[in-house]
Formats: sequence, C-alpha cells, structure tokens
Amino acid sequence: MSKTIWIVVANRVTARIFAAESPLGAIDEIETLLHLQGRMLDENLVTDKPGRTTDRVGSGRSATDPDTSQHEHEATVFAAQIATTLTKARNDARYGTLVLAAPPAFLGALRKAIDAQTRSLVTLELDKDLAALDARALRARLPERLVRAEA
Repeated sequence: MSKTIWIVVANRVTARIFAAESPLGAIDEIETLLHLQGRMLDENLVTDKPGRTTDRVGSGRSATDPDTSQHEHEATVFAAQIATTLTKARNDARYGTLVLAAPPAFLGALRKAIDAQTRSLVTLELDKDLAALDARALRARLPERLVRAEA
C-alpha cells in the first residue's frame, strides 16, 4: 500500500486532488475535476416545466415540485464521479490515506458516494469549502499533521 496521502478539496463545481508524501510535508496538486453543471441555474439545467397535478376537488391544477432540486442532483452526480476517481486510484495503489474537505452538504454527498474500502482510508474530514485555495494556502489551513498518530 502506498504511503502517499491524498487531500481532496471539493465543492459542487470543482474537485482538486493534492498529494503529500508525509503527514507533515508540503502538498502538490496532481489532478482537477470540473463539473460545470453545478454552477448553472436550475432553469438552465431543466428544460421542462414542473409536472402538473389536478386537484381532487374542483377544476384547479397546480405545479408539482420535484423531490430534489437539480443542483442536488448535479452534486450527487459529481460526488459519484469523484468517488469513481478515488476508487480507481485506490485500486492502482496511488494513495494510502485520504483527507476530504468540502462544504457540509457536498461532504455528505461524498460520504454517500464513496465505497466502504475507500471510506476506510479517510483519516480526516473538514466541512469547509477550500477548493479555491492554492497548494500553499491550503496546506496552511490544514492541520499540521495530516493523519492521526498511530497507536
């Protein structure tokens, strides 16, 4: 298993993957994933009007709201794409430990999308949107030690 630590900073539009060779070391960006649909307005993502229902009494009709917004759907799609990338890299032994940083809602989507084996490699989670930071600024915002000390 690789000793490399991957740091994934993501939001619903961008996922940046950084690598560190030691828990106290510097980090370098190795990959960026983009999902531009996460930035679009709902009306640009959905071409149809909402469905319509007929009232039980009378002749009125009203629009129905979908159970999830299109932005939530796009976040789920992007989280699945990130999870696939992480699974493939794990299978290729490109990292041994994972750190995840994302806004709370997207972090939840990532947790749901990541498989159990990959999830077991996560040693640290931060519920913050750090995706716009460069490597030096990001490293300054992360804990000094990227993984928990082994007992």
